[in-house]
Amino acid sequence: MKVTAAIFRNGDKVLLMRRAADQPLAGEWEYPGGKFEDGEDGPTCLHRELAEELGIDAQIGDLITIAKHTTDSGKVIELHAYEIKSYTGEIQLRVHDDMCRVSVADLPAHPQLPADLIVSQILSPKPY
Repeated sequence: MKVTAAIFRNGDKVLLMRRAADQPLAGEWEYPGGKFEDGEDGPTCLHRELAEELGIDAQIGDLITIAKHTTDSGKVIELHAYEIKSYTGEIQLRVHDDMCRVSVADLPAHPQLPADLIVSQILSPKPY
């Protein structure tokens, strides 16, 4: 399954969202985004998903990485993470019940879905 993820940076912090109780994988932390629809490329999918889930009009930037994770049931998740350049509108929690900004250095320790964690490990500074 191909999905997108939005990386909202503000200084050294990145936005994570928690899935609401009435959503699949409730209570899990993730980057906002969602599933590709037929015929969509990554930026088109992410722009649509952010409008639907957060009520914003986002300018999608560069692809940061594609993280792949195989679930216990054997489903392969291919998460396309894009930088968000800017957006207009106020973020609304339509499918999430909380959001937080996490320091890039602390991202790998913050609980989150496995594919999102792979992205967080890529974003986090590497120790020398």
